[in-house]
Amino acid sequence: MHVMTMEGLLGAGVSAKLTDTPMRAAGAAERRGDTGAMERALGYAGEMTGQAEAYQKKAAEGMEKEAEEAKKEEAKRQEELAEKRAEEKAETEARTEAASAGGSTPAEPADSLEISGEGKQKLELDSSGRPEAEPVSVEPGGSVYTAAGEILPAEPAAESLSVSV
Repeated sequence: MHVMTMEGLLGAGVSAKLTDTPMRAAGAAERRGDTGAMERALGYAGEMTGQAEAYQKKAAEGMEKEAEEAKKEEAKRQEELAEKRAEEKAETEARTEAASAGGSTPAEPADSLEISGEGKQKLELDSSGRPEAEPVSVEPGGSVYTAAGEILPAEPAAESLSVSV
């Protein structure tokens, strides 16, 4: 909260409370018939009311300044967001251009697989580049899972099955 706003609100509140005392004094003087004391008390109450109004104006000015500062901060924040979006857009465009040019960007890690020498020996590829299947033995009454995810019952007469992957 702006300093002027706080000062204005506090001052207006205190001044409004301070008008109570002279107003009570004016009422007591009126009952006694003392017009001089009543006029002095009402004059003092008028001064306090005027002072409260001045503080209200000060609070209004403070709120206006606070609103201006908030607008400036919001404009600054919006400008920073726009700059950040522009940077992100430029990065995205650069990545898109690099990807369309066939290059890979360091920001996008690639998965890799290494096969040991022993694994290469065990893995013999057929003419289509797919690994050849080894015979699989299936117990009588068991099931075989295909590459498509189907479950086939094992044939009881066969001792081993060959499955292609």
